[in-house]
Amino acid sequence: MIAASDPQEYVPSGRQQAFRHPGPLESTVKHSKTDVDEFLLNKFEKVSLTETKRSEFWTLRKVPNPKVPQKYSQDSSKNINKSYQHTNYKTRQSDFLDESISFKTNTDTSLNKLGKRLSDVHSPKFSSKRLSGEGDKSIYEPNKSQIQKQGQYTHFSIKSDPTYMEDELYVNGHTAIWSRGLVNNHDDLDNGRKTICSYTSESVIHQALWCTFYCECPVFEEHIIDLPNLDEPTGNPVEAVCITDLHNIKVFTPKGEDYTVPVPFVIDKIWSTKYGILISKENQSFPKDNIYENRATLFSLAYPLDDICPVVMNQSSNLNIINNNNMTVIYTNDDPSICMIYDSITKQHSVYRIRKVRPDEREFGDKIASISTSQSNKLKSRLSMWDNVNNKYIPSTPLSINGSNIAQTANSRSQSSMAMMSRCQSPAPSSYNSPWPPQTLKVHTSFKNSTVFNKSYFDLSKNASYLRATPTICLDYLWTDNYSVQDSNTAAPASKVFFVDDFVGQKYLCYILESRSQLSIVKVDFSSRNIVFGMLTSISAKDATHIPHLHMLAILEHGGNVTLYSGLNIIGKLHIGGTLAQHTPSPYVRRQTPQVNFSPYPKRSSLLPHIKSTDPQFDEHLLSPVLPNMVPRNPILHMNFAERKNDKKVTLNGLIHAIEDRITLKYSDDTFYRITLPSLASTSLVESCLIVLRQILQKDVAATLFCRWYSTKNVIGAKDITSEQKWAMFTNLIFELLGYDDEQLQESSGEVPVTPSNVIKKQKCSTGTDNDWMYICNSKHRKIKENINSTLKIECTENIVIDDSKNRENIDTRGVLFPYIRQIHFNLHLLYEDLKLNTLRSEELLPLMELLNKLAIDLSLDEYNLHYWLDFPNQTVLKKHSIIPQTELKNINCWQGYSEKPISIFKYIYDLLDGVPLNPYPYLDDICSRSRDILQLCSIISQANNDPNNKYRFGKELNGSNNEDFLQTPLIYNNNSYLEEAVLLMVEMKMTTSFLDTLPYSIYFILYDTLWKCRENPPADWPAEAYFLLWREDLAAEAIKSEKEKTGTTQELVGMYSNTQLEDVMPGIKADFEQVDGMEDIDNSLMKLRFSEDVRVNETRKMLQSSRPVPIVLTQRPDVSDHDFIEEQEKHLYGICIRTMALPVGRGMFTLRTATPVITEPLPAPPLCLTGKAPPRGTTVDLNHIDTPANMNLWPLFHNGVANGLRITPDAHNIDNTWIIFNKCKGSNDLQMEHAGFLLALGLNGHLRNLAFNSTFNYLEKLHEMTSVGVLLGLSAAFRGTAHPCLTKTLAIHVEALLPPTSMELDIPQTLQVAGLLGIGLVYQGTTHRHITEVLLTEIGRPPGPEMENSVDRESYSLAAGLALGLVTLKNGERPSGLSDLNVPDTLHYYMVGGNKRPLTGSQKDKYKTPSFQIREGTSVNLDVTAPGATLALGLMYLGTGNKAIADWMAPPQTQYLLDFVRPDFLLLRTLSRSLILWNEIEPSKDWVESQVPSTIRPYCLVKPCNTVNVDYEAMNQAYCNIVTGACFAMGLKFAGTAEEEAYETLLYFCHMFTSLTGKSIAELAGKSTIETCLNVLLLSVSMVMAGTGNIEIMRLVRHLRRRVGVSSSPVVTYGSHLAIHMALGLLFLGGGRYTLSNSASSVAALICAFYPKFPTHSNDNRYHLQAFRHLYVLAVEARLIIPKEVHLDEISYANLRVVKLDGTVLNVKGPGIIPDLNTLTKVEVNDERYWPVVFERGKNWNLLEKILSTTGYIEVKQRAGCLSYILDKFGYRSQLARTLTHSLVVPWDPSPSSITLFTSDKSVKLFCRYFLSSDNATESSLLEASLKQTLSKITYDAVVKDKLIVIVVYIALVKVILDLENNPCPMNIWQFKIIAKRVMKSHCSNLLSKEIILSLRQEYMKIFDKWEDNMKQVLQRYLQGVLDFSGSTDNLLSKKLSAYVIFFDFPWNCESITGEFLEIFEKLANSSLCTETVEKIVKVMN
Repeated sequence: MIAASDPQEYVPSGRQQAFRHPGPLESTVKHSKTDVDEFLLNKFEKVSLTETKRSEFWTLRKVPNPKVPQKYSQDSSKNINKSYQHTNYKTRQSDFLDESISFKTNTDTSLNKLGKRLSDVHSPKFSSKRLSGEGDKSIYEPNKSQIQKQGQYTHFSIKSDPTYMEDELYVNGHTAIWSRGLVNNHDDLDNGRKTICSYTSESVIHQALWCTFYCECPVFEEHIIDLPNLDEPTGNPVEAVCITDLHNIKVFTPKGEDYTVPVPFVIDKIWSTKYGILISKENQSFPKDNIYENRATLFSLAYPLDDICPVVMNQSSNLNIINNNNMTVIYTNDDPSICMIYDSITKQHSVYRIRKVRPDEREFGDKIASISTSQSNKLKSRLSMWDNVNNKYIPSTPLSINGSNIAQTANSRSQSSMAMMSRCQSPAPSSYNSPWPPQTLKVHTSFKNSTVFNKSYFDLSKNASYLRATPTICLDYLWTDNYSVQDSNTAAPASKVFFVDDFVGQKYLCYILESRSQLSIVKVDFSSRNIVFGMLTSISAKDATHIPHLHMLAILEHGGNVTLYSGLNIIGKLHIGGTLAQHTPSPYVRRQTPQVNFSPYPKRSSLLPHIKSTDPQFDEHLLSPVLPNMVPRNPILHMNFAERKNDKKVTLNGLIHAIEDRITLKYSDDTFYRITLPSLASTSLVESCLIVLRQILQKDVAATLFCRWYSTKNVIGAKDITSEQKWAMFTNLIFELLGYDDEQLQESSGEVPVTPSNVIKKQKCSTGTDNDWMYICNSKHRKIKENINSTLKIECTENIVIDDSKNRENIDTRGVLFPYIRQIHFNLHLLYEDLKLNTLRSEELLPLMELLNKLAIDLSLDEYNLHYWLDFPNQTVLKKHSIIPQTELKNINCWQGYSEKPISIFKYIYDLLDGVPLNPYPYLDDICSRSRDILQLCSIISQANNDPNNKYRFGKELNGSNNEDFLQTPLIYNNNSYLEEAVLLMVEMKMTTSFLDTLPYSIYFILYDTLWKCRENPPADWPAEAYFLLWREDLAAEAIKSEKEKTGTTQELVGMYSNTQLEDVMPGIKADFEQVDGMEDIDNSLMKLRFSEDVRVNETRKMLQSSRPVPIVLTQRPDVSDHDFIEEQEKHLYGICIRTMALPVGRGMFTLRTATPVITEPLPAPPLCLTGKAPPRGTTVDLNHIDTPANMNLWPLFHNGVANGLRITPDAHNIDNTWIIFNKCKGSNDLQMEHAGFLLALGLNGHLRNLAFNSTFNYLEKLHEMTSVGVLLGLSAAFRGTAHPCLTKTLAIHVEALLPPTSMELDIPQTLQVAGLLGIGLVYQGTTHRHITEVLLTEIGRPPGPEMENSVDRESYSLAAGLALGLVTLKNGERPSGLSDLNVPDTLHYYMVGGNKRPLTGSQKDKYKTPSFQIREGTSVNLDVTAPGATLALGLMYLGTGNKAIADWMAPPQTQYLLDFVRPDFLLLRTLSRSLILWNEIEPSKDWVESQVPSTIRPYCLVKPCNTVNVDYEAMNQAYCNIVTGACFAMGLKFAGTAEEEAYETLLYFCHMFTSLTGKSIAELAGKSTIETCLNVLLLSVSMVMAGTGNIEIMRLVRHLRRRVGVSSSPVVTYGSHLAIHMALGLLFLGGGRYTLSNSASSVAALICAFYPKFPTHSNDNRYHLQAFRHLYVLAVEARLIIPKEVHLDEISYANLRVVKLDGTVLNVKGPGIIPDLNTLTKVEVNDERYWPVVFERGKNWNLLEKILSTTGYIEVKQRAGCLSYILDKFGYRSQLARTLTHSLVVPWDPSPSSITLFTSDKSVKLFCRYFLSSDNATESSLLEASLKQTLSKITYDAVVKDKLIVIVVYIALVKVILDLENNPCPMNIWQFKIIAKRVMKSHCSNLLSKEIILSLRQEYMKIFDKWEDNMKQVLQRYLQGVLDFSGSTDNLLSKKLSAYVIFFDFPWNCESITGEFLEIFEKLANSSLCTETVEKIVKVMN
């Protein structure tokens, strides 16, 4: 008997939910009189005169738990899921399962229309491979590898999934409930269930299942031969829950979509398949008529929106529609894609393959379609006649009989006719006008009423378009059961069908025939492409089910017993514990239920469905003609009481719901109990042995072994035995099957558990025997005594003799396993060697060795026994003799690859490192995988694979199949060094640091030594796993970013970059500051780190402060009255206010992209404060008593809004349309102005792309001028260079020239036109769009008029047109772009130098025939208007082209005469444009600047005028100033953001020069306003070069210039001067020092637009340049700041960066710092002696650097050992020692523990130093202890200083071996030292351990071994001579010493070279392969 777990009562979890569920909504629809009859009929149909039981059924499936790591759920794709349904307790068997994905709750569409959801439960998404089908699912799906290679087993799992989930889909009436629970939580208890979804249908649910649809894209090519594999479904899989009633299939998908598919017939059942679902039609759902002669009975649906297609059957290569009502589908399966069909005529079951119809079978579809069309036409003609006859009886709109919404079919999306239409619609002209309402027919609807019949017939046949759909699914015949002959009277289809596999992977198809009470089992072979069915076997059975995880079959016999089978092999009967007390009703129920018979009225209990009266009396029905059908109070328990009449014994009558290793027992009283079956193996050693035996034994033998083991292990009472006892049981079973007799088994193991199956009944005796004493002597107590003796160093002379005098009996060679004994031994030996490589399983070596030792003795394998003796000298038996006769040994199966010499994994690795030629190592899949990986790595590390003759490889797999696939895996990666290959291979093998910790320390050392050598400079393109192995978390962090960048979704990437932002560097904007000044975000750790030396940041913040009242510090003179003094204060305030109004633009630069907003709050805006405070009382000073310009703060408010909006980072997510509207102002005009600027800022940072189209319209329709400017410019900046058509239309409304001539005249403000014009240029930037170019070219010279139009701010309009033209044709002057006929350069030259007016062109030319009423220009071009725009347009058009001809147009006049023809300020623009064209000739020197000034002008500049010379000094000096300024502006653009030292010094020189001129009288020669303008431009130029650097010199200059306020300087220092000065200040700290400027072509254009050298004279001045353009510098901003971040501390820090330019120039940058333009660089690396290097190289990981710079700028860095950060140790004094020692080759002799702890932050090392290395002065330590402490201190110091902590572990292990060598030598540890020593001594480069340390340790070994030699000489001689009994005594310590000595010196056993004379022996040994040291020792021993 096999013991199962105690039964647990099972109640479906959905039952409780269904009880609480409100059910379907009743639709309240008023019925017309014509509907009354049908309405009443429907109501009466719901009434039944018989009591009906609750209709419920449910299905279960297994899904993997998502929280479990992947390694646990690797078998999740192999699930067996069974569903059980019972409706009215009549079993309907089917099986549906699929991948589980949580859905939102979807009720039926009629409920959705009312906007109500009955439940809405969310759960996390789960994913697993899909296995869908009906009937039983299995793990037996053929693996691809198994199909390809015969005889190869799939992965065999013994242990169950630690935590797995169970899904339940429960249906009761109208409600379906999907719930999930964690079932197996290591305690085998159901740990609660969670409801995922509830679905409700307005009609009774007949079936519910999980399935997968496939959404395919249509393919229209007709002649496609090479289509994708038709065996696999194509398209996107869509998981779904399907719920059906009689006429509709409701589909609920994961994304919350729901479909209702009306089906034009009565549905019998649906089945889930690999390609969607199959739908079987209920018989006789159509009237029998000849027009339906080709009607189908089985249909398929691939997707809810596809056609319902008939299914065809392939019979003898002919396709025929399945139209046979006698053929019923009873089972479907996914993989393999098959179905079982029952034929009710022949009473036979057949199996068919389900596949897609092939392309070459399409002709059939066309033929069917044509036949159907003709029949359909015939049908239509009949229907039209029928319609005329019965028209008065039939309403024109199909009605819903149950009285729900009449218009439901027409109005519901998912139930409409469109739901039937496929995405790949058939060309048939009919429409899917579905006339079948969802509830037209019920199961019990009769056709007796002619009206109903006529209506139903009309509805069902109005359109039979489904008949014309082309079939997509075909059934291929595979097999028929011709053996199970059923009685024709009782024959029925199989009640249950399922697949099952056995222990050895053979598959069986099982089905239960209830008529014959038997289970039919047929073997199925999937190994070839064709599925082959074997012989059929029948077993008498009442019920059966498969147990997926255990590979078993549970069969319920007629007697009520449950028997377990594996395939056709019986395992044993299942014992189900105890009496199930729950079956007995409680005494209370027994007392109460009889009272029902005597009551004249119905009692409450009689209303319960489970209470039946024996003979109903009529008086019980007096109250109502209908029995009440109430829901019981507690439906959860109503199944658990036996019916009162049934006092029969409760019997087990069903096995259902097999999930993992649990099945449900169904009893005759309809109660359910869940039991768990025991596992196949509960210890890892037994599990490994079983897997080995499964692979090497023949299938029938392996099946026998597994069956015997399962029945032996799980006998009753064996649940709580120890792992040692389980192993004893396993070995006894192996010996028994090998043929050993029982007496020997009792000998071999004294720890067999006492269980009923193996108790040997003996006579009881009271007297003790010698055997009792021997048992105690050989028990564990003796081993404990030995350990105590060795620990306490107690001498023990007692020898315990193991009695071996018994005669051993012969082995029975007829044992099942006896022919395989050699195979079993060899393969278990391989397992034994593999276990040596896993320190976690080292305790399993000894028990396995004892088994192998016994087998080796009996197989006469002396060398194997010797091998085991060397590992375990005291436990190995050497002297026994084999009990297997030599004659029988010849009959044992033996594979040619078996070696007579034992394979030793440590010896193999040792020889591999030594370079010795080796034979291939045997490999057994799933057992030797660790050996394979380690050997392959050691091969690469030892460079053995460099020699083609010594290429390391594996042998063939031991189960006969080849392993060539693995062998041919290339081990060479990209010509890297062998060390890098090894690291990559470790990653490929999925090794982690935790895996390495489980290896023996010698292998651990070899692998870590390899990693350590790669650690300094690993390649940049490695995966993150490789860097983690190298302890380079800094590089791993970058690799993870790079990987996510390639594969992550947008949401993941947003999370990744937002998570890496430090909160104090990129804080959220909050409005809880006392006084918001818009610069709160600047005070962060990054700014403190970048500018830590002084208070320049605070000073800048103070200078840009505009939200607080300014101090008015004036002293009232005695002669000034109070009123005059107030006026004086206000005049002074007004002068300061001019400066204050200019501050927001600079503040916008300072705070650019420094914070992320809180999405739930509007963005707080700092006020623009234009008041003052007079100290000392703080009296407020307002501008009340003096005259000030009207609305002077409008544009400053706009700039304030822009500055506020620019704070938001571009990568801030959730800046959507809603949040933008949320910030819309509701109030004064001031707020509107600020919001207008805020919109522009959002556009500049790209967020305005999220503004919805209707929101844009809402903004523009208000006709608020500033808001429109902000929206138009913002959108244009956001869509820069895209030629966005929709935005073009919006802009065209505001630019008259883009409208057709007949368009309505719109009153557009001039400012808006200017903004729209430049907006066009931005949108079409770089496109050279012909029409746009033509329009803009015309607009430069647009004349004034007509009438009063275009007479104000014409200069800014023309300039905007010129800049826009420059943007559109940017750098395209030399390229052929289809503009040659427009003569753009010529026209621009004409606008620049003047000439007679040319005829107007363009759509609006007729408009200008009416002259302007205000301006009269004459016949010449007005150069004052057109020249600036034309000049800059030419410059931008030919930017960087070097076109000398165009450049010469811009050359300054060479003579004074010509100078008079050019306005001086135009010379600035011409010089600028000329420099732009000759871009590559710009040089950062004073000489280049001076060279731009003509030689004829230079002598007269800035000198004292001389009256003797006829020279216009004013013109000369103005020309000089403007030319120099233009050249400097061009230099600033060329070197923008580069911090080029020469350019900076040059520009700073000219700044100082012009600053000094402002106070000199010589400035009057050029005019102070000219000097001021030039100074502003120069200041901006030098700030452009030093953008983002916070340069202190420029800042000082700015602070000096901004002081010029008040009346004295007002004529010269205007609003524009302050604007320019504070823009320069903002550029220095651009974005808080995070950003700088780019000097690309588009950036240069944006900077020219922003810093156009004509500044406004007052705050509302837009005459020459629209002030909104001043913010376009944002388009030139570039992030090039690198911020080093400590990877462990997650804090930013200083680090030195090394930058290599393309020309080889090397720059050193201190990080955090701005690096040069990436386009000029080839390499960027962290090059700091305190940090590990991080390298970015062009062509390798350059993209990652670009991504880092564009997002956060963080580069993770990792500190070296002993180094402190620059914050803690600025000058490196504390790190100086570390730098000295880390590069030192000398290690101190006796370092103190305190010096060690200085170098590390590792807590474990500090504790080690504290408790082990620190000396305690109170106690004296022994000499040995002091020596050990000194050695460990030295090693620890070296390890910590060199950052190789791994050495400490290895060295301690090696020292411990030496310490134990004297008293308790461990032979295996000797191998560890030998392997490490070989690796170190053979290596040419530096190691973790130095050669000196290894040599010193070796010397310690030699000392000890030399002391042993005299005592061991005799036994060593016996060993060399090949005598197995060489130990000579039973001294355990001597045996251990001997084995350690033999291993250390490689002594050969049974050496033939030791016979003869001394010299002869010496010569023989010298010629052997033994090393010199071994030869010397052998000669010494023999002499």
